[in-house]
Amino acid sequence: MSSTTVMLIGLLAVPTLVSLFGFWPVSERRVARFAMRYGVSLTRDTRPVISAYLARTSRWRACGGAIGWLAAGAFTSGSGYYYFLGAAGYLAGALAAEAGTSLPMPEGRRRAALTARGPGESLTWWARWGPVLIVAALGVHTWIYQVWPKAGSAEVSPSRVVLDLAGIGLATAVLWLSCRFVVMRPRPVRAVDLDEADDGIRASALHTISGASLALMCLAALDAMWAMLLDLDAPEPFNWITSVLGFAMLLAALYSWFGLRTRPRPALSGPA
Repeated sequence: MSSTTVMLIGLLAVPTLVSLFGFWPVSERRVARFAMRYGVSLTRDTRPVISAYLARTSRWRACGGAIGWLAAGAFTSGSGYYYFLGAAGYLAGALAAEAGTSLPMPEGRRRAALTARGPGESLTWWARWGPVLIVAALGVHTWIYQVWPKAGSAEVSPSRVVLDLAGIGLATAVLWLSCRFVVMRPRPVRAVDLDEADDGIRASALHTISGASLALMCLAALDAMWAMLLDLDAPEPFNWITSVLGFAMLLAALYSWFGLRTRPRPALSGPA
């Protein structure tokens, strides 16, 4: 089997598997896991709402991730871009899914909930301060590289660092604007069970958006850090400091993608 065939199989296998998983029918067990995680009571009204939400978001996220992965293979030469563009496509799909998410409107005269909420109420500490720490770690790493470049001259272009910083800034803007959109969506007064479902859906959206955004920021920072590590010849302890920073950024990306959680807020509403 030629190397071209192996690369083609690798290029197509991941988006195919992702698409199959995304379009797989939503099971009752998956609905129950969602309800348990976000504190939603499963009733005759909430069960179809949650099932429809899970189906919609899974399809959009899978399509976005598959398109991003294929775009990396078609338009880039580095294998690292597969993960970055795949995650970016996943985030774009998640945003598109949330833009069209809506719960059944209550019958009769509409009333708005009186409780004012902001994005910071549902975001974890890492989601709020992660962008600052990521930029700080990249700044320290870049400073060490500038002080001790290999062979007396830096081979990592400053434009690469600037481009990665721009990517971090863009992901941060997406994180805060989209989370604000999710939290500040109209919240009419509904039945208690539907209000719980609404809070659970918002918490799930915040989890996905903040996790994918922070993972993208970590990958952007890691791109510049890895290039510097390959070109750096700093004395101790600076050599292991840069290695620890790079390894920590990789762990932060994995945590953001797989481990980040948000807490659903209790349903507090009242008539206008």
